[in-house]
Amino acid sequence: MSTPSPAPTADGTGFLARAFDRSAWPPQPVRLLSAAVMAAFAVALWIQGGTWRAAAVLVALDALAGLLPWRMPRTLRTGAAYWSENAIAVAVPVAFIAVAAGTGAPWLTRGAAWWWYLVALGLAAVLLLAGGMNLRLLLSGDLAFLVGPSTPLQARTRVATGILAPFGEEALYRSFAVTAAGPAGIVTSLLGAAGFIARHHVGDSHWRKAPRVLAVELLAALSLLALVALSGSILPALLAHLVNNAPSVLLEHQRSQKESHG
Repeated sequence: MSTPSPAPTADGTGFLARAFDRSAWPPQPVRLLSAAVMAAFAVALWIQGGTWRAAAVLVALDALAGLLPWRMPRTLRTGAAYWSENAIAVAVPVAFIAVAAGTGAPWLTRGAAWWWYLVALGLAAVLLLAGGMNLRLLLSGDLAFLVGPSTPLQARTRVATGILAPFGEEALYRSFAVTAAGPAGIVTSLLGAAGFIARHHVGDSHWRKAPRVLAVELLAALSLLALVALSGSILPALLAHLVNNAPSVLLEHQRSQKESHG
């Protein structure tokens, strides 16, 4: 398989040349497998009919967007060539919130008993501990120094993704579990958990191949799914998801500050 060529610097090169690398096609097997898992979830949603068919289309689009031959490494892209991938990854799942709002889906605003939100905070703490980020170094700013600075554009993009993505992911990949019933409902919900993991691997993210990262993703997918199914609402899972993302969001903000003041 050919090796993707280095990304060009910000010059007069067109957007397509700066964002994509034709030599990265066809995708690696792990990316194709991830897309196949997402496709299986899309098929299961389509079978449910109604609004879930809109969700099925969005899951399929999410998989196809991840399979595009994005130029790697991402950090060498500039401008729209960098943020466009993240924008698509956020916009596609978030679009299902608009669909649900337009059709009056009851799960969109259904809450849960107050103590489920305490459970969500406890789950977020478990996920953070499992992830292994050194929170002491994070809060002191030393972790940002060790990781290194990031350009303001890249940092702002990752901050926005870390804040907005949980809303779309909970809606698109876990809301079905609120009303799931019977064996077909359970299978579809589990496929949603698998699809949630797969969407993070359909793109070429080498660091996600680490065993610890895979284990934490599996723990998050199953525990957040269980939280939705047991509480009858996506809101506690959304809270846990946002809290789990908060340290990474803070880290990216700190990295951008070090770049701007470096």
